[in-house]
Amino acid sequence: MNRDTFIAEVKDVELTRYNALIDKGHDYATDDVLSNFKRMSKLCELLNIIPARSPADSARFLMMLKVDRWCNLVGSGKKPKNESVKDTVIDLHNYVDLAYGCDIDS
Repeated sequence: MNRDTFIAEVKDVELTRYNALIDKGHDYATDDVLSNFKRMSKLCELLNIIPARSPADSARFLMMLKVDRWCNLVGSGKKPKNESVKDTVIDLHNYVDLAYGCDIDS
């Protein structure tokens, strides 16, 4: 891949990622953009699902889930039926940003 093609792809992913972050945040969170991670952290602790000591732990868990999905798709050679690999990468980027937001919010 040449440099110009790579830069164009990164720009496209970043714009798509930004729009997904805004749109999904509308559905998942309240005015506190981290509220769903805070709720999930409490729920996971209550149900003893994962050692979610903080909202950032919940976000990091979801990051790992996306990494696992990405590796499974690429490793198995399966064609995605729902989210594309690009969609998975975009979600992963957004979970990184949200986990960071959780860390600095605490």
